[in-house]
Amino acid sequence: MGAHVPDARLLEVLEGAGDGDRGHVQACPQCQARLVEARSGLALARAAAVPEPSPLYWDSFPRQVARRLHAEGERRAFWRRVSLGPALAAAVVLVGIVTFLPLTARQPAPLPERPLPAWSALPPAEDDPGLDVLRAVTPTVAEATPPAGCPRVDDCLVALSDEESQALADGLRRQLGGGKVL
Repeated sequence: MGAHVPDARLLEVLEGAGDGDRGHVQACPQCQARLVEARSGLALARAAAVPEPSPLYWDSFPRQVARRLHAEGERRAFWRRVSLGPALAAAVVLVGIVTFLPLTARQPAPLPERPLPAWSALPPAEDDPGLDVLRAVTPTVAEATPPAGCPRVDDCLVALSDEESQALADGLRRQLGGGKVL
């Protein structure tokens, strides 16, 4: 099935015209539903109690429209009466001069021929004495990794026997230079 009937042509079918669309509306459930909805809306509008305006309204209506059209025309005519000719011409000339100045007058300064080398706040690795300190205090992978049977280092320490704990304390004293290890 083709496209649905547009609203304007659906209203023509509702009013009894639109013979070409009547076949589609009879065959299409969606268009039939829209037609029923339009009929109910039209019936509601016809049933509404809207008072007819008084004859005085219809007498004054054309005068009000004419007055408003005249006022709108005067507002537009004001801008035509204002003499912007010389100022507008001067603005056009100024824009033309600025726009068509030789491009050499507006070119930026040339860039340096060689780009500057990258700069870093850190010294080169071979000249950095701090790297030696970091290498000395950083534990090796073997020292930092707990044995395979312990998921964490403190689990391994708790599991040490008295002899192993004493040997660990002695080894730490030697490495720390004879200080007291708790």
